[in-house]
Amino acid sequence: MEVYESIIVKVIVMLDEVEYDIIYNQKDKDLIYEDLSNIIKIAIDTKDFFKHIYYDQKQKIVLEEVKSDEANRIFEELTECIARGAFLKSILLK
Repeated sequence: MEVYESIIVKVIVMLDEVEYDIIYNQKDKDLIYEDLSNIIKIAIDTKDFFKHIYYDQKQKIVLEEVKSDEANRIFEELTECIARGAFLKSILLK
């Protein structure tokens, strides 16, 4: 559980940094776009991996440590990160 929470926190921090770069024009748009693509990929891959071990494989270790409300929160937070990244990408495309 802590692993996923730390990944989520790191993704949020990276999105905050990219948002700052966009607002204050700190970086080239192409580099920011590439950063966003990588951040979104991390969030999607993490969400897919968690889905695979929690729902598809139903691994006992994971099921014992993570309650369903915690799993839902992980999915919700990762989905929010993906959506925020996509939104920031859309700003760059304007």
